[in-house]
Amino acid sequence: MKTYTLTKSTSANKEYKIDMGDHSHTFGGKGAKTYVSSRTDKEKQAWIKRHQKDKNWDKFHSGIFMSRSLLWGPHKSLSKNIKEYESKYNVKIINRTNA
Repeated sequence: MKTYTLTKSTSANKEYKIDMGDHSHTFGGKGAKTYVSSRTDKEKQAWIKRHQKDKNWDKFHSGIFMSRSLLWGPHKSLSKNIKEYESKYNVKIINRTNA
């Protein structure tokens, strides 16, 4: 089982960084509201519709995939979305975001 580490990003325009061992991805707009922070189900569906045509939507190793899975996932809780991701992809995510 692989272990990933989720931290706050030091990038000026991204909120999170996930380190996957040999590479990392930054994702989530700095200061942007997401489903796990406060957005509604209607806003989640609008976000999905707007982004599902992004070129890396289904690419496991992409920022948009991480946003989709963790910030706009099935639950309004980052920790629950992490647990779901871990189960689905057989990985362990260490959450160091204090969220």
